[in-house]
Amino acid sequence: MTPDQLHRYFLKRVEPGDHVELNYAFVHIPGEVLHVTERHLHLRVKSRLAPGVRRYNLRRICRLMIELVHRPQRGEPTRITVNPKESPRLNLL
Repeated sequence: MTPDQLHRYFLKRVEPGDHVELNYAFVHIPGEVLHVTERHLHLRVKSRLAPGVRRYNLRRICRLMIELVHRPQRGEPTRITVNPKESPRLNLL
């Protein structure tokens, strides 16, 4: 999946109350989705190091993402890998 496809996935499939794990570079962010808009992802981060409500720039996080784990309230969990050829995140490493 490309970063643009991941952005569209967030807008169409991810709903408030769903749980996600954002994985990019050396960062793993587990949390509950509070709100998704065209521009932002509001997430209640479930972490010992930095718990709390965070707002992420959705397009930017999709460009940096390596993998997304989506656990919807209803239905089966989905693991999405972002195509490394399409993502500029490789420039970080």
